Amino acid sequence: MTIKSIQALTGFSYSTISRVVNGKAKEYRISEETCNKILEAAERLNYRPNILARGLRLKKTMTIGLIVSDIQNPFFGELGSGIERELRSHGYSTILCNANEVAENEEFYLRVLVDRNVDGIIIVPVQAGEWSYLETLGKTTPVVLMDRTVHHTELPWVTSENALAAEAMTDRLIAAGHVRIAYLGGTPLSYITEVRFTGFRRSLMRHGVPLDPGLVFSAGYSIKSGEEMMTEALKREPGLRAAFCVNNLVFQGAMRVVQEAETKGAPGILMAAFDIRAYCDIIKRPLVCANQDVETIALTAVNLILDRIDGRPRQESHVVVPIKVATHRLPAADA
Repeated sequence: MTIKSIQALTGFSYSTISRVVNGKAKEYRISEETCNKILEAAERLNYRPNILARGLRLKKTMTIGLIVSDIQNPFFGELGSGIERELRSHGYSTILCNANEVAENEEFYLRVLVDRNVDGIIIVPVQAGEWSYLETLGKTTPVVLMDRTVHHTELPWVTSENALAAEAMTDRLIAAGHVRIAYLGGTPLSYITEVRFTGFRRSLMRHGVPLDPGLVFSAGYSIKSGEEMMTEALKREPGLRAAFCVNNLVFQGAMRVVQEAETKGAPGILMAAFDIRAYCDIIKRPLVCANQDVETIALTAVNLILDRIDGRPRQESHVVVPIKVATHRLPAADA
């Protein structure tokens, strides 16, 4: 069905119908009564706008590419859902790509999205160092980095206050009486691992607690990595009483090892981790949690990409979102 079919049914002009079905009625001050008649006719005729034709006309596809590092991570699932919902409210559809923490996958999907002529790309980068391809791409296609960033980039990005949150989490572990703390990091040299380790180390230094390199690990962001790092930590320090987990998947893997060790008589271990809000009411034990503001991150990423697409100037293209740190089931004196 075409706009001409609606025109024949309603008698309104082609331009008026086009403006209504393309969501521009308010812009052209078309009355509510006219809108209702046109939309009712469109519904009766099962009309759908020709997206390809509209894209060629407006030089827009009304699609945004979203590349996340690992869709199996509930944090990125929640973040992706928030971005898709916000983009949809602006008339955009989302193409979701999963890099699965593999840099080659990331490069592949970037090229796929460019070939599909997306209007912009929001990406949680896997690669950690300087990335010339992404910098070059950002000059022709709007690109926004989210959650993680890369070193020395001028591209817009939004991330969380990771270092301060990590420092506050470590403060709470030390306040609970722990000075031998294992740091279970993610992919070596990656942004999240480095910046959260910075906060961890800063807290130790401020409290005069020596850093033991033998209790610092960086093996990846997966459940398996968490299991491996926690197993090795307990081998090196059988009496370990506290551990810092870089993300929720590492926490899951580490908890499997911890719970098994505790059933065999090992001392209880106080766990601190990012983005474990969902587990706090399920796991009946003390926890230290840093939960990122997913809603604000998603909204900010969408605003950044739409501003780039529409050419709107921004005073600040690098945004840092605060993180709340909380204790769960810890005695009041230790919190």
